[in-house]
Amino acid sequence: MSFHVNGNEPDIIGKKCQGFYLIQHQEGESITDQANVAFFKFDESWAKLHFDGNTIFWRGSSEPGVPVNNCLSTCLVLVNLCEFEGVVDHVLKNIEYDSGIDYVVAKLTFSGGKTLNFIHHGTDDYTTISC
Repeated sequence: MSFHVNGNEPDIIGKKCQGFYLIQHQEGESITDQANVAFFKFDESWAKLHFDGNTIFWRGSSEPGVPVNNCLSTCLVLVNLCEFEGVVDHVLKNIEYDSGIDYVVAKLTFSGGKTLNFIHHGTDDYTTISC
């Protein structure tokens, strides 16, 4: 599977990360989409990273708010990672993209020694994150 970047990658390389949030999808007691949407703050501005199929989306954004849900069995949850060591208060050194047979990857490397690996599994439509 090849990948496509939709939108302009924000001008954030070489800048210090000031905030980091994830919106996760949960079903019952399970997290079924660990990183449905990621939000990053650089230079007092928010950028949103999300995926669909083989497309990696970058968009400008406002600060994320708490999602509104209408039931208990499935919901979206805002995860505040603004104290995530190695990312927040560290400079973004690099962004790399890759793809495989049924996934696309966005890898963000920070000066604090952390690399955030977002892997979107296009066939099953969910995104995982690892460091």
